[in-house]
Parts: sequence; C-alpha cells; structure tokens
Amino acid sequence: MNVATEQADTINLDSLNLPSFDLQRQGWEIPPREEWRVEGKFRQTFLRKKTSTLFRRFNGHYLAITTHRRKKELPETVLDLTFVEPQPREVKNYQLKLWFAAACLLTIPAAIYSLVPSSPVWLLAPVVLALVLMLLAWRWRNHYFEFTALNSDVVLFRVDALTNDEAHVTAFVDALCKGILRGQNQLPEGKGRIPLAVAEMRRLSREGLISHDDYEAIKQRWFRL
Repeated sequence: MNVATEQADTINLDSLNLPSFDLQRQGWEIPPREEWRVEGKFRQTFLRKKTSTLFRRFNGHYLAITTHRRKKELPETVLDLTFVEPQPREVKNYQLKLWFAAACLLTIPAAIYSLVPSSPVWLLAPVVLALVLMLLAWRWRNHYFEFTALNSDVVLFRVDALTNDEAHVTAFVDALCKGILRGQNQLPEGKGRIPLAVAEMRRLSREGLISHDDYEAIKQRWFRL
C-alpha cells in the first residue's frame, strides 16, 4: 500500500509496518553521553510519594529525565524535544467543589446558630467535616504541564506546577518550549519529517516510555498528514 502526494513523494506504509524495518535518522541520533553539554537542571521532589525527578536539558533540544523512588533510581529517559508539541497542555484542578462544600458547612450552620441560639455542641460535626474536606481539597489539588508527542495527544512527560515556586516552573517550561522550537526549526519540510518523527516514537516505544499501541496510533497519524 502506497500513499503518494507527488510522483517523488511516496511513503510505503506496508514496509513501515514490518517489525524488522528500522527507520534511519542520520544526524538525529541521541548524542553520546560524553558529548552532552548540560544547559540547565531542574529538580522536583514529591515528599508524599518519596520521589525525586531531575530534568537536564542538553545540546539545545534534548532532555534527560532521571527519577529516584524510595532511594531506587529508575531507568533514565532521554527525549529529543524536536518531536514534542511546542506548547504544553496546562491542567488545573484545585478541587473547588470540595472547598465550596467546606465553606457551606462552616457558614450555613453558623448562620442558623445566630438566628436560633442553642447549644454550640451541634456545630462541632459540620466544623470537623469542613476541616476534613479542606484537607482533602489541599491534598488532591493538581496543577501541571503535560508535554505530548508531536502531532498526537500521547503524554511523554509532566512538569508539576505546585512542587516548586511559580517563577522557577515558568522559567523551566519556557526553556523547554524554546528547546522544542530550536529542534523543530531544523526539521525538513513536509513529508520529509515523517520518517524522523516515527523513528523517534519507535525508539521511545522500545524503551518503554510509550506503549506499542500509542506508537502505532502516533505512526498512523503521521501517515495521514
């Protein structure tokens, strides 16, 4: 099966589906570690999860992610930011419904008590429940940036917005976005970027960062361009 846009621009989908087929990326390989030029580091520590993640940007448009969980180092992930969407997806969930419920539990009983004076003991239950809801809202709040694979919704990594102060998170996310654009400015135009992108996604699939199903879905989206 062939998809052709012009006579000189043909992609053979059947050969790309062969398990033994290996796409070539001359000049786009991950640099050897001895050639890494680290340009910035950013660490996030999650005390409740006993996890620490170190991000290292190097050689313009590469990112190494090292995670320690309960003093055990997990396999390092190395990404070519060229094949990441240039704008992250910001996700916020501050559990506003829980905060609203807690506010109601505090204000409504207090208003009733002010109108109908009685023993204040009955106020104890809603106050305790309100405090529990506020604690849960605080613990369950989320705010993070998801970086997805280029031309897909598959998440490659996240940067938490609550672990570090806002200024440092913003600066790091901006640096990542600049690295992404720096790499993508070097990509060939049109169909020429498809083999490069698919090869990178295949590498990430083999290394376990994305599933085989995610890889196949991303590949098919590239072929439909």
